[in-house]
Amino acid sequence: MPEAEGPSAVRQVSPGMAFFTDFVVTGAVRGADATSAPAEVTGHLGDAFVESRTGPGQLLRCYDLVEVAWEQEGDGWRGLYVTVQAHRVDVPLSVDALAADLERVGFPLVEVAPDGVGCRRFVRADSRVAVLADEESGQVVAMIVPAWFAPGPRGEPSPWSREAGRDRVRHLVGLGAAEREDWARRQPGEVDEAARWWWFLWVACRQLLPDEGERRFGHDRSVWEELALWLLGACEAAGVLDRTDAVCEIVRYGLLEPDTAVRTCLDAIPVSRADVATRESTPYAQENLAAVNASRAAKRLSLAAGELLPRVGDPALRAEVEAWLELRTRLM
Repeated sequence: MPEAEGPSAVRQVSPGMAFFTDFVVTGAVRGADATSAPAEVTGHLGDAFVESRTGPGQLLRCYDLVEVAWEQEGDGWRGLYVTVQAHRVDVPLSVDALAADLERVGFPLVEVAPDGVGCRRFVRADSRVAVLADEESGQVVAMIVPAWFAPGPRGEPSPWSREAGRDRVRHLVGLGAAEREDWARRQPGEVDEAARWWWFLWVACRQLLPDEGERRFGHDRSVWEELALWLLGACEAAGVLDRTDAVCEIVRYGLLEPDTAVRTCLDAIPVSRADVATRESTPYAQENLAAVNASRAAKRLSLAAGELLPRVGDPALRAEVEAWLELRTRLM
């Protein structure tokens, strides 16, 4: 994959196609991605930016086409997203031309359902980059990482109502394990339909999960956690989530106690620290895609585990997560 055109390209009004394809493939601008701290972004992209506070505890930095956002977390900043505002270029960027260039280098985009308000939506799932294009002109409007939509059932409107999902989830939470498995055997078996169905139920379940504070009001969160874990397993089996996605959902919704959740994150990392691909060792190329994606999974899972470190009691777990986090800026 050709390298982006250098820090100056971030400030050019019309960078070449390589700048845009590089962002879709890598999910980064010259190494700055959605996990980068403000000082790291400055190191990658320079200091020709404008910063603004967009809300309480939120920071936005603009480099002409490129915007990076953070939210405050303790004494530091947690990355939210990186956006390339392609609509600002002098010469419009055609989504067909972008898609063709990505197809040529072996990293094709996947189109998902339109957003309903005039934009076509595309995604590169492994880099988690979303591309939005105007439905009428075909001009790319923006690219963002991480994408808030995904290919397949996660990017499609549900054919079932929200209330129908809640009714079924409320029924499931009252069943025992054997009854639940018997119920599952009667559900859609065709691959696409099963994936859509189990994702629909997981979304309904996470909307009903009692939060931690509700325990004191008599809500039994443990039975909901058990159901949530079961539904995530069903989503994995149906192929709508991979292991990395499922474990990140476990951490996000607090479904396991911290030590167990961190151990689950570490167990899910598909490569050792000694063998993980890094930006220095491994080019972003089709032949390296398996290694690149293993590195991406390691990065996501170690960051998820890192969020729990203040609550982890096992020193060995803490040390292993900290060792992975030291590699964060080098991972893909």
